[in-house]
Amino acid sequence: MLQSGWRSHMFPRFMTGCMTGCMSCCLALLASASAFAGGTPSVLQLKTNRCAEVGQDLIVDVRVGPNAPNIVGVQSSLQYDASVLHFVGAEPGDQPFDLPIYFSASPVDGFIDMAVGISPTNQPTTGNVVAKRLRFTVLRVPADCTPDELIQFRHNTKIRNLLTDSQGTAILPALAALNEINVGAAPKITVPPDVVGTPAYNTMTLFTSVGVVTASGCGPVLRLSFVRSDGETNISAGYDRINSPVTITWTVTDECGRSTSDTQRVFVNVILGDLSQDGRVNATDLALVLNSFGTTGTAGDVDGNGFVDASDIAQILNAWNP
Repeated sequence: MLQSGWRSHMFPRFMTGCMTGCMSCCLALLASASAFAGGTPSVLQLKTNRCAEVGQDLIVDVRVGPNAPNIVGVQSSLQYDASVLHFVGAEPGDQPFDLPIYFSASPVDGFIDMAVGISPTNQPTTGNVVAKRLRFTVLRVPADCTPDELIQFRHNTKIRNLLTDSQGTAILPALAALNEINVGAAPKITVPPDVVGTPAYNTMTLFTSVGVVTASGCGPVLRLSFVRSDGETNISAGYDRINSPVTITWTVTDECGRSTSDTQRVFVNVILGDLSQDGRVNATDLALVLNSFGTTGTAGDVDGNGFVDASDIAQILNAWNP
């Protein structure tokens, strides 16, 4: 940004040119610093809130990363997708950055050039601080969420991305891009068709795959969850005839907390009383109940209460259809 000694004698000269309207002087002086790039490595970062919807504001912070070498100035050149983001304006960063030096925005091209500093009376910063905040409005949902398609550092022959330390040395920093930005509506979910299945012979519990649930949405984190109407918390747990049909409510939630749900049902295809699963309730089924009478378990347990007793015989007789 500025050459050696700017906090002692170059600072008044630099500010005089800027305040009297000599923007070409400012640009020339800022550009000349690129020849002095070097010094201790540091990081210039773009950070933002991760979630925004169409019509909402998106705040982008231009930050100096931690462990910086006594920084007194930041110069940055950015570009953004003007079809997705509308630039609203620039806002002050955090203390001790209190000195606006230069700012230019081109909404048509999606370019922003800026320089901001720390007054000579204030102490330099060692980083982990916001130098400038940029406010945008989301115009539409982008093709994807990757930051380099929304806002990023750009290469500019006049204004390079530089930091200036308290000795006036221009430092060419490492540039850290944004994480993915979640822009858009709630995610989408697609559940498989309903499942109809018949349990294994002489049982009332169906073990089956329910298929693959797919979800899509903007943002790197999508969380899939489910709730079964029978209270089971394991999707692979058996589906009992007594609970049929079992409704599975699938929900996908993105990192912004927005959710979308859809349901799927599992039908256990067992005729009440048809223990032999031959499609009819007859003497074979009655024999299965009588042979298991007085025992516990699924064999002969028509009503699903876990015990084979007179209630099961009554169920067989009520459903008798030989």
